[in-house]
Amino acid sequence: MKKAIAMADNCIDVYYKLDRYYLTGNSIDFAFNYKALGGDVTEMTVLGNDVFAVALRERLAEREIPLRVLKEVDRPTGMATMDLVDGDKKHLRFAGNAMEEIKLTEDDREFVKQFDIVYAERWAKIDRYIAELKQPGQIWVYDFSKRLELPVNDILLPHLDYAFFSYDRDDAYIRDFMAAAKQKGAGCVIAMLGEAGSLAYDGSRFYHQPAENVTVVNTVGAGDSYIAAFVYGVSLGEGIPQCMLRGKERATRIIQQFAPYL
Repeated sequence: MKKAIAMADNCIDVYYKLDRYYLTGNSIDFAFNYKALGGDVTEMTVLGNDVFAVALRERLAEREIPLRVLKEVDRPTGMATMDLVDGDKKHLRFAGNAMEEIKLTEDDREFVKQFDIVYAERWAKIDRYIAELKQPGQIWVYDFSKRLELPVNDILLPHLDYAFFSYDRDDAYIRDFMAAAKQKGAGCVIAMLGEAGSLAYDGSRFYHQPAENVTVVNTVGAGDSYIAAFVYGVSLGEGIPQCMLRGKERATRIIQQFAPYL
């Protein structure tokens, strides 16, 4: 089985109006979903100084997900104040973030090199290390989310095997954007389009996977769970259409519940 590492953000989403919260963050949601599907994954993150950092350690241990702590800092875990409007997530405010101090030591960089699959997102700030880190045959996955046009993207794309973006429709703009991202060096470019399903482009053709029409409870975790299932398919050697189907099936389950993982 291929070994994956998820790096590097964690936070807590708080819904004051609902009196509910959950531990989350792109890499946490990815790791929890990837493990639940049967994958071998290690979490790599920074821990804050509060009870939520303790809870994260416990939740990872409960799910038998190894934890590599980059640093323990005297700052609170990031907290997003959230709301739900007809099942769609609304970020109202974000406060406190231990991830601001993220940095990979030489030992951390050597640790990353031993994995078959590396998942990262913006808080990993991996543009500083990716050219050095990527090993022959290693599969790199990056979640750009809705940040389609940042200058740093051009540093990352040539080193990525799978580049994931979020958008809201299948139109000429996103197809042209995906083709351009592929030309910049990405192996396969995937756009998660919400109700419009998902698109993937491998340089030869576009693949489309329609979304299922279901009752949405919460959209948080839709993208992270899609990526986790897609990458799990990659770990099994499946082709793009099958990986996209896995992604859709997982994301469809997640959006029908409150939390971003099962």
